[in-house]
Formats: sequence, C-alpha cells, structure tokens
Amino acid sequence: MLQELSKEHLHRMNIGRRYWGAEFKNVPDLPHKVMLEKYIENYVQMFREGWGFFLWGDNSQGKTYAATALLKEMVRRRKTAYCIVADELKKEYIVENNFDEDQSIPQRCETVDFLLLEDIGKEYSGKGSGWAELCLENLIRKRTRELLPTVITTNINPGEFKQRYKKSAFAMVMECMTPIEVVDKNYRAKAANKKLAWFNE
Repeated sequence: MLQELSKEHLHRMNIGRRYWGAEFKNVPDLPHKVMLEKYIENYVQMFREGWGFFLWGDNSQGKTYAATALLKEMVRRRKTAYCIVADELKKEYIVENNFDEDQSIPQRCETVDFLLLEDIGKEYSGKGSGWAELCLENLIRKRTRELLPTVITTNINPGEFKQRYKKSAFAMVMECMTPIEVVDKNYRAKAANKKLAWFNE
C-alpha cells in the first residue's frame, strides 16, 4: 500500500520546495517518461539490482522534475530517498553536517535507498580539483557495492562525463545506471513567459 507524503517526508528528501509538487503524472509523455514508468512498475527488482539513471540534457528540459517525481514515487513505496546538489556534496564531505543525530549528510548519501545527485559537472572540477572527482567516485563506488540505486542529473553527456571524471567512475556509472537524454521544452522560459503574461493582463 502506498503511503501519503507529508512535509516531513519532503524535508527529509531534500528535494527543494520548488519540486515538492512534482508528480510523475505531469512528466511529459516523452521517451524518458516511458523508461521511468517501467522502472516504477518494476521497482522491487530495480532496487534489488541497484539500478539507477543517468539523466542528461540541456538546461531546463525537466531532468530534475522527472528525477524528483521518481524519488517521491519511491518514498510512497516506503523506500528512503535523498537529493543533494553536486557542489553541496563536495562541501559536505569536508564539514560533515548532521542529517540526523547519529548520521552525517555524507553518510546519508552513502546509505539511503535512493539517491539523487543533482547537476553533476557543475561542481568545481578539472585540473587541480581532484577532491570533487574523488568524492563523487567514492560515493558511487560505495553505493554500487551495496546495490543502492543512484540517479544523476547533468548537462554533460556520457562521453563528456568520461573525459571529465576518471575512467573508473565512468565504468561504475555505466554499470549501474541507464543513460537517458532528456529533450523537451525549456520549462523555465515557459514559466517566466506565463508569469509575464499574468503581469500584463
């Protein structure tokens, strides 16, 4: 039986208030929705196998909306879920703020049933920034070892990911995630135009 989501669930998911209202039924009927639907229908098997997604595409295509809607569906099915922006992940591995009294945020990321890593590739990376790459690789390795599903949203395609991060990190991502390009309308521009029309009425 599905459980209803409370504000406490949403706070603990850390998906951001903008996405509290994200619902899977509102994800556009495009190829990525079909694959996510199949995932939800077979979530028991997907969870057992530790399978996740690598959602990539340009800005404002609906990647985060679809990913947070997926996480909400998993919590309705009584799984735990957590979302963290890539740049914040790097900071948390340094300061280790608490998620609960007995668990830090990095520990939450490592052990939660479903993890959403948002905007991978926007954290400081490149020559001399090995800390960011190391944090990401270690996290994915730990979750892969424990068969815990991870979802990544990013503006970089799989090939660019391979160039930016180590081959070992790329190999782990491809081992446990299905890469899907998300191509749709520019939702931020659409929302801005809608607000502008309201002001001009």
